[in-house]
Amino acid sequence: MNLWQAKLLNRATRLRLAHRRLPDEARANLSVLDGLSGRAPVSAQRYVVVDLETTGLDHTKDRVVSVGAFRVVGGHIRLGEVFNEFANPGRGIPVESIKVHGITPDNIRDARPAWEVFRDFLGFLGRDIVVAHFARFDMFFLNRVMRAQYGMRLQNLVVDTVLMCRAALIEPDPYGQKKGAKRCSLDALAARYGLEVPERHTALGDAMATALILQRLLPEMEHAGWKTLGDLVRVAGVQ
Repeated sequence: MNLWQAKLLNRATRLRLAHRRLPDEARANLSVLDGLSGRAPVSAQRYVVVDLETTGLDHTKDRVVSVGAFRVVGGHIRLGEVFNEFANPGRGIPVESIKVHGITPDNIRDARPAWEVFRDFLGFLGRDIVVAHFARFDMFFLNRVMRAQYGMRLQNLVVDTVLMCRAALIEPDPYGQKKGAKRCSLDALAARYGLEVPERHTALGDAMATALILQRLLPEMEHAGWKTLGDLVRVAGVQ
């Protein structure tokens, strides 16, 4: 994907929904790509680093139970700008998943449904670029709610720290042998940069770990020659 394609898809979505009555948060999300320049440096962008915890890994039946996010501006994590909320999945949480993230039925009993949580997350996100580790997983769940509520996917640019790692740190793999792929896991990157991840497998803990990794990957991207927003979207963007 590149920035031009993202803007073209955005324009098509806006035309399709032009005569539909949308909530304010959805209407605002349609314009988030306006004014973005592919020539802008990656270090000058605003990012929201997000992680979701779910009832499991099955896209067809599992649901979100927690959303955590931090904002990164000018390479700095803004600790005062945090999004952290449980979501009620409307179904039970398997014991296997509880063992991973520690979220129990008691934690989500009074939580709001995911569509209400994501509505507020849209307000927190604004026009910023979304960052996630293995972003397609998180975006599947978020976009399922977006399509159900607003008839569209999230319009913000989305970049994946795994793809950033592969572009900046891993040698080319023309034969598809996937050598070095494990070096782009969250735990491997945390170890590479000497980062502690005390709340691993919680939404907020993994979002913080990803934000810390993003801080270090952005200079690595620039050093590797991927210096502009256009470069970043081309090598690490996901739809």
